[in-house]
Amino acid sequence: MIEKTNWFQLQPLYQYLRQQAENKKFLKYLEIGATFSLVAIFLLTAIAPTASAISSLLGEIKSKELTTNSMKLKILNILAAQENYSAVQEKYQILESSYPTSQEFYNSASSFSSISKESSTSLRQIKFDLTDESKQSTNYSFGVNLVADGSYASVVEMIKKVTQGRRLVDIKSIKISPNNSDLNLNLSTSLFYSPINLNEKK
Repeated sequence: MIEKTNWFQLQPLYQYLRQQAENKKFLKYLEIGATFSLVAIFLLTAIAPTASAISSLLGEIKSKELTTNSMKLKILNILAAQENYSAVQEKYQILESSYPTSQEFYNSASSFSSISKESSTSLRQIKFDLTDESKQSTNYSFGVNLVADGSYASVVEMIKKVTQGRRLVDIKSIKISPNNSDLNLNLSTSLFYSPINLNEKK
């Protein structure tokens, strides 16, 4: 009888101790939950903006890399175009000097004057004849009459240099007559050019 009384007396103590153990367990769970909540809040408030900034920076870097690659490709294309232009520029200049896009009267006169000096003749007259200027299709031309004095060898040399010059020329007539101790050369030629038609539809 005494033992039963003692057990019943101790039962509230056991219940109290069990309740305290449950309370401690609850407090630990609450502490763990609060810790996770604080970590989550920290991630949202501190790390998330940083991650967003890093993502934005990575996007900008990627965009700049694409822009850089595009610019490099354009630069390579420009360099290739410059190389191609340089390759044909010399040929174009040769073509332009032999078959120019305009009459180039001054250059023509300078060329004939240089030929006269190189062949040791005395150039007395250069006359451009535009009355017979041909304008049929692309076969444009104008007349040039030269009068020069010199020895037989120098006159022949001048005729040779005119025919072998770079400018496209058609000799119409050659008249040689004596002039004191020298010979008088009267050379009638036609020079050709090919003007660009600016009204041509592209």
